[in-house]
Amino acid sequence: MPPAEGVLAARLHGSWHDRSLDYDAAVELRNGALRIAFDESKPTKIRIPVDDLTGAAYANDSLLLHRRDGSIVTLSGSPHLEGLRHRLEAEVCTFPAQTLSLRGFGSESSAPGSDHDRWFECLLTSRRVAEETRTVETQRRAFDGERLRRHADVTREAWGKERFERAPDRRALVAELEELGARYAAALEQMESAGGMLRQTPASAQFANWRTWTEQVRVAFRAADDAWMAMVPVLADSRGAQGSMWRKLIRGERRGRS
Repeated sequence: MPPAEGVLAARLHGSWHDRSLDYDAAVELRNGALRIAFDESKPTKIRIPVDDLTGAAYANDSLLLHRRDGSIVTLSGSPHLEGLRHRLEAEVCTFPAQTLSLRGFGSESSAPGSDHDRWFECLLTSRRVAEETRTVETQRRAFDGERLRRHADVTREAWGKERFERAPDRRALVAELEELGARYAAALEQMESAGGMLRQTPASAQFANWRTWTEQVRVAFRAADDAWMAMVPVLADSRGAQGSMWRKLIRGERRGRS
Protein backbone atom coordinates (compact mmCIF):
# COMPACT_ATOMS: atom_id res chain seq x y z
CA MET A 1 0.00 0.00 0.00
CA PRO A 2 1.50 3.41 -0.96
CA PRO A 3 2.12 5.90 1.84
CA ALA A 4 -0.54 8.50 2.59
CA GLU A 5 -0.11 12.05 1.35
CA GLY A 6 2.62 13.83 3.31
CA VAL A 7 4.05 10.53 4.56
CA LEU A 8 7.52 9.52 3.41
CA ALA A 9 8.55 5.87 3.01
CA ALA A 10 12.13 5.23 4.19
CA ARG A 11 14.41 2.75 5.93
CA LEU A 12 14.86 3.39 9.65
CA HIS A 13 18.18 2.72 11.43
CA GLY A 14 19.65 3.50 14.84
CA SER A 15 18.32 2.92 18.33
CA TRP A 16 15.35 4.00 20.42
CA HIS A 17 15.22 3.42 24.16
CA ASP A 18 17.78 0.59 23.92
CA ARG A 19 15.94 -0.99 20.99
CA SER A 20 17.87 -1.49 17.76
CA LEU A 21 16.13 -0.13 14.68
CA ASP A 22 16.31 -1.58 11.17
CA TYR A 23 12.87 -1.38 9.62
CA ASP A 24 10.90 -0.04 6.72
CA ALA A 25 9.09 2.98 8.09
CA ALA A 26 6.54 5.65 7.32
CA VAL A 27 7.75 9.14 8.30
CA GLU A 28 5.63 12.25 8.75
CA LEU A 29 6.53 15.76 9.96
CA ARG A 30 3.42 17.09 11.68
CA ASN A 31 2.57 19.39 14.60
CA GLY A 32 6.17 20.08 15.57
CA ALA A 33 7.34 16.47 15.61
CA LEU A 34 8.60 13.65 13.41
CA ARG A 35 6.23 10.71 13.67
CA ILE A 36 7.74 7.40 12.55
CA ALA A 37 5.73 4.17 12.23
CA PHE A 38 7.55 0.87 11.67
CA ASP A 39 7.65 -2.94 12.30
CA GLU A 40 4.54 -4.25 10.54
CA SER A 41 4.51 -7.49 12.57
CA LYS A 42 4.08 -5.45 15.76
CA PRO A 43 3.16 -1.90 14.74
CA THR A 44 5.21 0.66 16.62
CA LYS A 45 5.26 4.44 16.49
CA ILE A 46 7.88 6.82 17.83
CA ARG A 47 7.62 10.59 18.10
CA ILE A 48 10.63 12.91 17.95
CA PRO A 49 9.75 16.54 18.80
CA VAL A 50 11.73 18.95 16.65
CA ASP A 51 12.82 20.71 19.85
CA ASP A 52 14.59 17.46 20.78
CA LEU A 53 16.88 17.75 17.75
CA THR A 54 20.29 19.41 17.92
CA GLY A 55 20.72 19.04 14.17
CA ALA A 56 19.86 17.09 11.03
CA ALA A 57 22.57 16.16 8.52
CA TYR A 58 21.92 14.93 4.97
CA ALA A 59 24.82 12.96 3.50
CA ASN A 60 25.26 9.93 1.24
CA ASP A 61 21.51 9.79 0.54
CA SER A 62 20.76 9.43 4.26
CA LEU A 63 19.29 11.80 6.84
CA LEU A 64 20.89 11.66 10.29
CA LEU A 65 18.73 13.02 13.09
CA HIS A 66 20.88 14.09 16.05
CA ARG A 67 19.03 14.18 19.38
CA ARG A 68 19.79 16.04 22.61
CA ASP A 69 20.69 12.79 24.40
CA GLY A 70 23.46 12.13 21.86
CA SER A 71 21.65 9.33 20.00
CA ILE A 72 21.24 9.32 16.23
CA VAL A 73 18.26 8.09 14.24
CA THR A 74 18.97 7.55 10.53
CA LEU A 75 16.60 7.49 7.57
CA SER A 76 17.64 6.21 4.15
CA GLY A 77 16.25 4.77 0.94
CA SER A 78 14.10 7.71 -0.14
CA PRO A 79 14.70 10.40 -2.77
CA HIS A 80 12.84 12.90 -0.57
CA LEU A 81 15.13 12.95 2.46
CA GLU A 82 16.98 16.13 1.46
CA GLY A 83 13.62 17.87 1.14
CA LEU A 84 12.70 16.60 4.60
CA ARG A 85 15.96 18.11 5.90
CA HIS A 86 14.94 21.51 4.54
CA ARG A 87 11.45 21.15 6.03
CA LEU A 88 12.97 20.32 9.41
CA GLU A 89 15.19 23.41 9.28
CA ALA A 90 12.18 25.58 8.47
CA GLU A 91 10.17 23.96 11.28
CA VAL A 92 12.88 24.30 13.92
CA CYS A 93 14.32 27.65 12.93
CA THR A 94 11.26 29.89 12.92
CA PHE A 95 12.65 33.21 14.08
CA PRO A 96 11.31 34.01 17.57
CA ALA A 97 9.65 37.24 18.70
CA GLN A 98 12.13 39.80 20.03
CA THR A 99 10.23 42.91 21.10
CA LEU A 100 7.31 41.69 23.23
CA SER A 101 9.03 42.31 26.59
CA LEU A 102 10.88 45.52 25.72
CA ARG A 103 10.06 48.53 27.90
CA GLY A 104 10.99 51.38 25.60
CA PHE A 105 10.20 49.94 22.20
CA GLY A 106 6.43 50.25 22.38
CA SER A 107 6.14 53.05 24.92
CA GLU A 108 4.77 56.36 23.63
CA SER A 109 6.41 58.21 26.51
CA SER A 110 9.83 57.03 25.35
CA ALA A 111 9.42 58.09 21.73
CA PRO A 112 10.23 61.79 21.25
CA GLY A 113 9.56 62.58 17.61
CA SER A 114 11.08 60.25 15.05
CA ASP A 115 14.24 59.54 17.09
CA HIS A 116 12.73 56.35 18.49
CA ASP A 117 12.07 54.88 15.05
CA ARG A 118 15.51 55.88 13.78
CA TRP A 119 17.25 54.14 16.68
CA PHE A 120 15.40 50.84 16.17
CA GLU A 121 15.16 51.02 12.37
CA CYS A 122 18.10 48.77 11.49
CA LEU A 123 17.25 46.14 14.12
CA LEU A 124 13.65 46.01 12.93
CA THR A 125 14.69 45.66 9.30
CA SER A 126 16.94 42.77 10.30
CA ARG A 127 14.09 41.19 12.25
CA ARG A 128 11.69 41.50 9.32
CA VAL A 129 14.14 39.79 6.96
CA ALA A 130 14.79 37.01 9.49
CA GLU A 131 11.06 36.44 10.03
CA GLU A 132 10.44 36.16 6.30
CA THR A 133 12.96 33.37 5.80
CA ARG A 134 13.25 29.86 7.19
CA THR A 135 16.93 29.14 6.56
CA VAL A 136 19.55 29.52 9.27
CA GLU A 137 22.09 31.22 7.01
CA THR A 138 19.79 33.95 5.69
CA GLN A 139 18.63 34.70 9.24
CA ARG A 140 22.22 34.96 10.42
CA ARG A 141 23.17 37.27 7.56
CA ALA A 142 20.19 39.51 8.34
CA PHE A 143 21.81 40.45 11.67
CA ASP A 144 25.15 41.77 10.51
CA GLY A 145 26.91 43.17 13.58
CA GLU A 146 29.02 45.67 11.65
CA ARG A 147 25.98 47.12 9.87
CA LEU A 148 24.12 47.48 13.16
CA ARG A 149 27.12 49.18 14.82
CA ARG A 150 27.50 51.56 11.89
CA HIS A 151 23.81 52.43 12.05
CA ALA A 152 24.10 53.27 15.76
CA ASP A 153 27.15 55.47 15.09
CA VAL A 154 25.52 57.31 12.18
CA THR A 155 22.33 57.86 14.18
CA ARG A 156 24.21 59.36 17.13
CA GLU A 157 26.23 61.63 14.83
CA ALA A 158 23.04 62.84 13.16
CA TRP A 159 21.46 63.62 16.52
CA GLY A 160 24.50 65.71 17.43
CA LYS A 161 24.33 67.70 14.18
CA GLU A 162 20.60 68.30 14.49
CA ARG A 163 20.80 69.58 18.06
CA PHE A 164 23.94 71.72 18.20
CA GLU A 165 25.85 74.05 15.93
CA ARG A 166 29.07 74.05 17.93
CA ALA A 167 31.38 71.09 17.34
CA PRO A 168 32.31 70.69 21.04
CA ASP A 169 28.63 70.34 21.97
CA ARG A 170 28.13 67.78 19.21
CA ARG A 171 31.12 65.73 20.31
CA ALA A 172 30.02 65.88 23.94
CA LEU A 173 26.54 64.65 23.08
CA VAL A 174 27.82 61.82 20.88
CA ALA A 175 30.31 60.74 23.54
CA GLU A 176 27.60 60.64 26.19
CA LEU A 177 25.29 58.65 23.93
CA GLU A 178 28.10 56.22 23.12
CA GLU A 179 28.68 55.69 26.84
CA LEU A 180 24.99 54.95 27.35
CA GLY A 181 25.06 52.51 24.42
CA ALA A 182 28.14 50.58 25.57
CA ARG A 183 26.11 47.54 26.61
CA TYR A 184 24.43 47.46 23.22
CA ALA A 185 27.82 47.55 21.48
CA ALA A 186 29.02 44.69 23.67
CA ALA A 187 25.84 42.71 22.95
CA LEU A 188 26.40 43.13 19.20
CA GLU A 189 29.91 41.70 19.59
CA GLN A 190 28.54 38.69 21.46
CA MET A 191 25.85 38.23 18.84
CA GLU A 192 28.44 38.37 16.07
CA SER A 193 30.59 35.81 17.88
CA ALA A 194 27.62 33.46 18.22
CA GLY A 195 26.84 34.06 14.54
CA GLY A 196 30.38 33.09 13.58
CA MET A 197 30.03 29.82 15.49
CA LEU A 198 26.70 29.20 13.81
CA ARG A 199 28.17 29.76 10.35
CA GLN A 200 30.94 27.22 11.00
CA THR A 201 28.90 24.64 12.90
CA PRO A 202 28.35 21.16 11.44
CA ALA A 203 24.81 20.20 10.47
CA SER A 204 24.67 17.81 13.44
CA ALA A 205 24.71 20.77 15.87
CA GLN A 206 23.15 23.50 13.71
CA PHE A 207 19.81 23.66 15.50
CA ALA A 208 21.44 23.83 18.94
CA ASN A 209 23.77 26.64 17.88
CA TRP A 210 20.89 28.45 16.15
CA ARG A 211 19.06 28.52 19.49
CA THR A 212 22.18 29.94 21.17
CA TRP A 213 22.50 32.59 18.46
CA THR A 214 18.84 33.68 18.67
CA GLU A 215 19.28 34.11 22.41
CA GLN A 216 22.18 36.50 21.72
CA VAL A 217 19.96 38.38 19.26
CA ARG A 218 17.39 38.71 22.04
CA VAL A 219 20.11 40.10 24.35
CA ALA A 220 21.04 42.65 21.67
CA PHE A 221 17.40 43.79 21.37
CA ARG A 222 17.20 44.16 25.15
CA ALA A 223 20.45 46.14 25.25
CA ALA A 224 19.26 48.44 22.44
CA ASP A 225 16.04 49.01 24.37
CA ASP A 226 17.89 49.78 27.60
CA ALA A 227 20.18 52.17 25.73
CA TRP A 228 17.21 53.95 24.24
CA MET A 229 15.56 54.41 27.63
CA ALA A 230 18.80 55.88 28.97
CA MET A 231 19.26 58.19 25.96
CA VAL A 232 15.78 59.75 26.00
CA PRO A 233 16.57 62.27 28.79
CA VAL A 234 19.81 63.25 27.07
CA LEU A 235 18.14 63.78 23.71
CA ALA A 236 15.39 65.83 25.35
CA ASP A 237 17.84 68.06 27.31
CA SER A 238 18.68 71.20 25.33
CA ARG A 239 21.57 72.09 27.65
CA GLY A 240 23.86 69.63 25.87
CA ALA A 241 27.30 69.41 27.43
CA GLN A 242 26.29 71.81 30.21
CA GLY A 243 23.79 69.28 31.54
CA SER A 244 26.03 66.27 31.15
CA MET A 245 27.48 66.34 34.67
CA TRP A 246 24.04 66.55 36.29
CA ARG A 247 22.67 63.75 34.15
CA LYS A 248 25.57 61.52 35.18
CA LEU A 249 24.99 62.38 38.83
CA ILE A 250 21.32 61.50 38.52
CA ARG A 251 22.15 58.20 36.80
CA GLY A 252 24.62 57.42 39.56
CA GLU A 253 22.01 58.07 42.22
CA ARG A 254 19.52 55.80 40.44
CA ARG A 255 22.07 52.96 40.22
CA GLY A 256 22.82 53.40 43.91
CA ARG A 257 19.14 53.01 44.83
CA SER A 258 18.58 49.99 42.59
